[in-house]
Amino acid sequence: MSSLALNYLINLLSRRDYSEFEIRNKMQEKAFTETEIEQALATAQQKNWQNDKRFAASYLYSRAQRGYGAQRIRQELRQLKGVQEDLVDEVMDESEIDWAQFAEQVLAKKFPNYQQPASIKEKQKIWRYMLSHGFYSEEFSDLIGNPD
Repeated sequence: MSSLALNYLINLLSRRDYSEFEIRNKMQEKAFTETEIEQALATAQQKNWQNDKRFAASYLYSRAQRGYGAQRIRQELRQLKGVQEDLVDEVMDESEIDWAQFAEQVLAKKFPNYQQPASIKEKQKIWRYMLSHGFYSEEFSDLIGNPD
């Protein structure tokens, strides 16, 4: 195994967690061979320096803190970060986030008067915002324009 490849991997992981897919891409950009990449990743995973489940959980909570919903986070983990679908589902199921309550918090922060009767144009704006941030319509549709 190339100590240069392992040192590069350790250097990456010393800054933040990466998914296996991201590490592979970064190491390929640096022209490491597939064998070097495989060996470095195997060592890192064996020593638990790199773990996709831990990465996915960390990513889930960091994106949720930024106001993104389950649908968007799930899509980012699969497509951008290359985390396996079954692992994403497992992490999402294990998370203790109440997405409906979280959607209401995001809605209240972005649109403080969301419970007031609103025009069609304002409702469309709210819907676009919430859907683009990855919330399912079931989580927020009953809240818009309905004072409790």
